[in-house]
Amino acid sequence: MEGLGCREATPDDVHDLLKVRNAIFPPLTPEQWFADPTMTCSMAYLHGEPVGAIPLSVRDFRLAPGVCVQAAFENAVGTREDMRGKGVGTAVINAAREFLLGRCDDLMVYRGAERSDGYRFYVKSGHQDLLYLRPMVRSEPQRHESDTAVEGLPEIVAGQAEMLGCFDATYGAFGGFPRRHETYWEQQLRSPIYLVLPQQTFLIRHPATGPLSAYALAGRRNREEQRDHLSIMEVAGHTEAGIEQVLLGLDDLAAREGVSIRTLTSAEDPLQPALRRLGYVEHLRVTMVMGQPLAPSDLFAKACADLSVLEDLKIDFWAPFADGTLYEGLNASREVTLEGKDEVLYRLLNRRLDVRAAVRTEWLTIRNGTPDIVDRFAAAFPYTPWVYHHLDYI
Repeated sequence: MEGLGCREATPDDVHDLLKVRNAIFPPLTPEQWFADPTMTCSMAYLHGEPVGAIPLSVRDFRLAPGVCVQAAFENAVGTREDMRGKGVGTAVINAAREFLLGRCDDLMVYRGAERSDGYRFYVKSGHQDLLYLRPMVRSEPQRHESDTAVEGLPEIVAGQAEMLGCFDATYGAFGGFPRRHETYWEQQLRSPIYLVLPQQTFLIRHPATGPLSAYALAGRRNREEQRDHLSIMEVAGHTEAGIEQVLLGLDDLAAREGVSIRTLTSAEDPLQPALRRLGYVEHLRVTMVMGQPLAPSDLFAKACADLSVLEDLKIDFWAPFADGTLYEGLNASREVTLEGKDEVLYRLLNRRLDVRAAVRTEWLTIRNGTPDIVDRFAAAFPYTPWVYHHLDYI
């Protein structure tokens, strides 16, 4: 489009990006924007006027135990109303891919509504599904006796070190979420989404007093039309019994508040059995974590669990719309080619592909892929279960 230019925003562009963003989403102030150090933005200008913006939150994202990469999460994506459907969004994403190269490994987004134009836009712009989430709903919570206490944000901030221990005990084998550290909860609960969509945040802890064994975080939005339910934001604990206690405490809280409980879970979420026992009802999947690698060869090296098992290989990839080299060992004497759709390659690079199953079902084919080669790829890129926490939404 003549006169259209796209680039990374500078601090001086804050009023331009918020002009686009705030016309579509609950408004942020410049001070609130600058308060989040993870944020940058890809901007579109037409003859000097701002017409599109994709805010990006750069996160230390865990693919697998011991493997974290830099992922830029798109959020509050918007194009000026009169410019929609004219390629502005695609141009802004293309610009983001360029200026993030070398700084980030993945471009990601939390997205819903698979049948929508918005979802198709992300697919068209190169994103692929990496994780599917379904709602589970507890429509009629009940009163319970449990060894729990209900607290709030001050206790969350004070208890982050103990919460980290609980989190690692529950999710140590998982990926799919920003890396936790001892100030993560405070940082996230003060991020822009909680400023524009304020909520009352509850900490349900077990036991009621003493060292923390398990916790549940839940939120109730302040907006009247969103106050009919509590959203589970995160649940973790050192034991299954402790987790059961905080889920009972959450049920009791919701019953006292007169509201339902909602959560989003993945197929391998360790909480699913307990939620089913309590009577949560599963609904059709509604949300995905989508992503695309920015530099596949760089991500290959970072995501690989053991490069030494591939040291004698030159590894190429072939997909319908792209091909190239992913890795060449110092002692490469054999050449193999991974063949598959973009989704297969993206899942492999994000530790979301069961290599043996993919080869067996021909989702992934490998030129010169002997059984030994397949086993070595399976060892280098072991499948990792992912789990989603609503606390991380942006």
